[in-house]
Amino acid sequence: MPSSKIRVDLVEKLASLLQRSGRISEHLRETPPSDWEELATFRENDEVVEALDDITRSEIADIKQALRRIDAGEWNTCEECGDEINIRRLEALPTTRWCINCASAKEDH
Repeated sequence: MPSSKIRVDLVEKLASLLQRSGRISEHLRETPPSDWEELATFRENDEVVEALDDITRSEIADIKQALRRIDAGEWNTCEECGDEINIRRLEALPTTRWCINCASAKEDH
């Protein structure tokens, strides 16, 4: 799978994540209910939504970085050791920045 196909997939996923982020932001700006029981449920939901927001923002940042790497011709180069990242790894994890050896070493630390 060439990087151009993966780039298209990443752009589509980015658009979807940006829409999700917008919906999350709208939810977080909602006025809390005045009823105590409803407020408790609202606050619990906010905690879940805020966690989802953190995950979404992280994914957006990872995709933007991958797109920059693709555009710069550096997408298949490991940021740690400079070796080429296996295409199968990139197909499975298109936002990865490390070859399998460097990624494994990072997990061990």
